Parts: sequence; structure tokens; C-alpha cells
Amino acid sequence: MGQQQLLLLVIGVIIAGLAVVSGITAFQEKMRQMEMDHIVNRNLKIASAAALWKTKRDPYDGGNASYSGLSENGLARLNLEVDTGRAVFELTEADGQSLIITGVSTEYPEIGARTYVDSYDVDSTIVSFDSDYTIE
Repeated sequence: MGQQQLLLLVIGVIIAGLAVVSGITAFQEKMRQMEMDHIVNRNLKIASAAALWKTKRDPYDGGNASYSGLSENGLARLNLEVDTGRAVFELTEADGQSLIITGVSTEYPEIGARTYVDSYDVDSTIVSFDSDYTIE
């Protein structure tokens, strides 16, 4: 009877160990997804602020219907910080009618997102978990 109890104890420990390992893996994946959600949300906030800035006229510190004024130091002009503590953001490209916003995680550098804005509309957001996007 002692061997059966010992066998049950060993099997119970193995099952508990597998459950802990799978829980840790699920937690890490959820954290990566939350990081991506933060980056996409911030990209959309930047796109919204840029579209509002574009609608303003020049005497009111606006873009005069063009994103080209955001090509250099654009986030500072929008009064938004580059580094949020969780990710770093940059206006990768800004011309008359289009804008590209890139965000890269600081904790998981392989996670990044790029948002494309055309006129006043968000055209698309492409996310990557494979280090496709970088910020210099």
C-alpha cells in the first residue's frame, strides 16, 4: 500500500508542477498582449492629437491642414511625451496628408506597432511581435 500512495504523491506533484508552468506561460503571453494593447492605444491617441493639430490654423499653433509641421520634434509640438515608461513613440514620417506613428515597447523590445494616418482617418495599424519596428 505504501508504493501506491507514493506513486499518487509523485503524480500529484507532477500535475501541480505542470499547472504552475502553464500558468506562468499564460501570464507571460497576457503581459505581452497588454503591452501591445498599450502601444496601439497610445498610437491612436497620438493620431487623434495630430488630426486635431492639423485642423488648427497657423496663428493658433496648428498645422494649416498639413502634417508636415510634425516632421521634426512632432510629439513635443503636440505636447505628448516620447517615452511613457512602458514604450517609446515617434512620428516616423509626416508630410502634407499622411502620418506614420511608430511605438516600441521598452520591456519587450521585439513588440512594436505602426499606425498609418491618411488625411484625417486612421488607415491601418500593423502590430509586430518579431522586432520589425525600431526607433533610433
